[in-house]
Parts: sequence; structure tokens; C-alpha cells
Amino acid sequence: MHRSFSETNFLCYKACIGSGIDVGRAQDISAAATLIGAYENSFFARFPTLITAPANHLRLAENTTSKTAQFENISAAQNGSFLADCLQSKLYTQIQISLLDNAMLLAGMCLHLAPELHLTLTINNKLAARFSGNRLFADIACLMSDKAEFVILEISDNTIAELAELAPSHALYIGGETWREIEHLAARTYVAENEQSRIAGAGAGLTDND
Repeated sequence: MHRSFSETNFLCYKACIGSGIDVGRAQDISAAATLIGAYENSFFARFPTLITAPANHLRLAENTTSKTAQFENISAAQNGSFLADCLQSKLYTQIQISLLDNAMLLAGMCLHLAPELHLTLTINNKLAARFSGNRLFADIACLMSDKAEFVILEISDNTIAELAELAPSHALYIGGETWREIEHLAARTYVAENEQSRIAGAGAGLTDND
């Protein structure tokens, strides 16, 4: 079914909260997912799995004189905002990742959080995407690959790479089954509709004066 950007963003946000993700990251993930999903609607089928990935706390090397960071295993949902922050702050100019669960969501995080940076993303020595402003140049088949290996995300002024610029769609088509999976995660944030939950503060008041 066709879905609006606002309802997709809100449902993805609720699903993130239902998956145990904190409010700040949930806002970033849902915005990034809606943004990148406009380039390839089939991305949303992967979304429930991505946001339920186990927490993965990254540690920075004590030697901060190097502008290259290396990480073994990255979850785009759990770690994407952290990586974008590292590049924005210029703490690092290049991030090397041995294994990334989803390059598409990481691209969305970069577009959402760091639109002012010129970034390139390579996967297994193949240029997969370039971000410039709010524009995305990409090999979509490469970018959609799951479990991407030998990933490099870096600040780069390279503008001669031959990648096609992608145009986002003006509407989102998300299949019913995928939508229900996201709704199921969002439903974890709901409370039971009974007197006990109302007494605890949920819903409308018990009297006209509340």
C-alpha cells in the first residue's frame, strides 16, 4: 500500500521505541529510514530486523592522532548516528568497517545527520555511493547488499566518480506484511485499555475534571 512520509516516519519511530532504542536515536533512525526508503521502497522489509539487532557498544582507540577508525562489526541502527557524529566532528575522516549489517540504512543516517559533508562509501573495494549535500549518487544494487564486508566511509572531495544520481520517489509503497511487522514492534509501546492503566496515567482522565 502507498504510505505517506509522515505516517511512515512516525510508525518507524514507534517501532524503534518498542525495540528498546532510546528516543534520540529512534528519531534519527526513523528519519533516516524514511529518507533512504524513498530511493528504494524494498528497504523497509529489512527495517524490523535492523532495529532489533543487539546493542553494540563501540570503543574508540586511545590514539586519537590517527584520522582513521577501524571497527569489526557495525549495526547501522545501533551505531550509525555515532559514526556520523565522528565524521561531523572531524574526529575521524575515514571509518573502516570489517562487517556492516546494512549499507542502505548507514547511507540514510549520513544523508540525514551529515548533509553538509561530502562522503563516499565503498564496499569490498567497489564504490557504492557518494553523498553530496542532499544528493545521493549510488550503485543501488551494491548499496542494498546485506552483510557488507570491507566497508570504508570517508570524507572525500572526489566528484569525478561515475555514479548515477538517484531520485527519491514522491510516495512510499510498503507491502502489507512489512507494514504489519513494523506495527507489531510499535505495538510494544502501547498499554492495556483498562481501568488500572488509566489510574496509572494512560489515556484520558476518569472524570470530566481531569
